[in-house]
Amino acid sequence: MSRRICIYFSWSRPQEIAAPLHVLDNRYPNLFEFRRAIWPFYEHASDPGAYSQDISGFLDHVILSDFQAFEKVVISETGNPVSLIQREGDTPPVKELDDALLADVDTLIVVSLDHFRTSQVASAGEVECIRSFLRRENACLIVCPHHDVGESEKLDDRVIQHRHHGDVLVPGQQRIGGFAKSLLDQLGFPIENRWGLSPGRDAAGGPAQLLFDDDAATATGILSGVRTFNLHPHLPHLWVPPQLGSKVSVVARQPINSMAPTHPFVAAGHRDFNAFLHIGPGDERAGQIFVCDATLWSSVFSGTESLTRLWANVANF
Repeated sequence: MSRRICIYFSWSRPQEIAAPLHVLDNRYPNLFEFRRAIWPFYEHASDPGAYSQDISGFLDHVILSDFQAFEKVVISETGNPVSLIQREGDTPPVKELDDALLADVDTLIVVSLDHFRTSQVASAGEVECIRSFLRRENACLIVCPHHDVGESEKLDDRVIQHRHHGDVLVPGQQRIGGFAKSLLDQLGFPIENRWGLSPGRDAAGGPAQLLFDDDAATATGILSGVRTFNLHPHLPHLWVPPQLGSKVSVVARQPINSMAPTHPFVAAGHRDFNAFLHIGPGDERAGQIFVCDATLWSSVFSGTESLTRLWANVANF
């Protein structure tokens, strides 16, 4: 039977949209700011009658629209549309994960683009629901945080990090992925999305080739034929606590941009970061867990040819 895939956006849309514009940190840009920063691109979205110029416009026409290419691949491979659910949409109720939601789902992709300040935390009921889901042999959970930029309260530290990734759309502090962090922690895997690192380029300016743990990559096949990810300007290092070393496999690492200004992670001797993790069956789990960046399901940051292979692999996993 073809797989049924659901993308779950764990944000509170009302809280994201209502972020005060006079506060730069820990919010998304509104569509007007986005258009201005990357002018002349997105001038097709300049009509306020057709495109809301506030933060909702950015969420709808920049973030959510980026996932349409992934959906097309899934439909082509499975014949099934991708369910897209927002944890807290424009109108109540809050759509927490529950057994009814997951009854017709084989692969759940949790896209944790929620800011820490919105306090999106997996409830006890949601965690138990996910545990029940993972007892199914065909179940696949993919947890996707994003960057955590500017953790330090020191302005000088934030400036160094900002110069490293160089994205003018990102403020000095933008901490994203709270729901993913909470969910993984309560499942017994306190993996953290650290930093916002500039990914490496190849000689042609595309994404640098991934570095694989061959045994881990072969074990699942989910990265079969995948050679690169993307060039989003700030990608997280998926830090794995040492005590989880035997349970969590680092399947793929992504080189760091050697031409970018310095960063504390690079200064500590690192030349690549954990980009794709695997947690196999164990304890009461029969299903698979993967951890990766939220932008791997987006089509606008280069590397699309390789990412399309990833999407097809997920559709047929």
